[in-house]
Amino acid sequence: MFKQQNNSFSSLVSPEIQENNKKRHRTAYTVFAVLAVLIGIIAGAFLIPYNTDSSLELSLNYATGDHMVYETTHISKNQMDTTSTTIPPAEDNDGYNSTITMNVLSSDNEHYTINQTGTMNTNFFGLTLLPSITLNINKTNYYNNFLAPGAPLIFYNTSNPTILAYLAQPKVKVGDVWNIPVNIGNASLRMTGEVVLKFAEIQELTVPAGIFQTMRIEITSNTLYLHSDDSIFANSYNLSSQFNGTSYMELGTCRLIKTNLTQTMTTNSSGVERIITTYTERTLVEYSTA
Repeated sequence: MFKQQNNSFSSLVSPEIQENNKKRHRTAYTVFAVLAVLIGIIAGAFLIPYNTDSSLELSLNYATGDHMVYETTHISKNQMDTTSTTIPPAEDNDGYNSTITMNVLSSDNEHYTINQTGTMNTNFFGLTLLPSITLNINKTNYYNNFLAPGAPLIFYNTSNPTILAYLAQPKVKVGDVWNIPVNIGNASLRMTGEVVLKFAEIQELTVPAGIFQTMRIEITSNTLYLHSDDSIFANSYNLSSQFNGTSYMELGTCRLIKTNLTQTMTTNSSGVERIITTYTERTLVEYSTA
């Protein structure tokens, strides 16, 4: 009996109304489907920066014919103070700008041959043409891109077993931290401390050369101390240094895209304190490949 009533009710609705109801249902389903896709896309976009599976391959992957132009700015501020009343405090500022062009001439499984030319503009000498040099670098030279030019040479000491162990890794993941101990010199003159590199996140970066997918690397140090005995300096001499900065390296190639570094060095000798602060920034301003 209930079936007959339902059939009787359906017969009272015109075919046009039934068809319109079907269209409204189909439209509603379509809207919900589109919203579901959009929500998925938006959620995915927000999750990308926090994808801990993202990684950076630790090897230079240039190609023959790569053409790279970098611009570097270096600013130095030198402050001097003294406990003596006969010498007034002093401050001196200096700096330079340079442009470096790198052309990858050839490559094999382990090395690249690169021609490098450039110019430098200083306060004292004006614009200077730098000599053309040919570099023969290996694929582990990516670690040179972690710190901006002018960084302490202690980081590039590849005899450091910790650095060697890190360089043996094929890749690094977002969130990884490298703690690199500094302990160089001899019994008469030694520097100690620690440099820390944190592989913070994957970031899209826009520079004059274009848009690149990069790994952002944060660089810090605790205080680095220089220890010496009387055989090196006739008077009491103390030196400490700290630095911090950020580097951006392209995913897949370890190509340097941008880097900056601030260093503060303090010395104290015979009542004279000197604070030297330097800021260096290098940016890829032109890139092309054959």
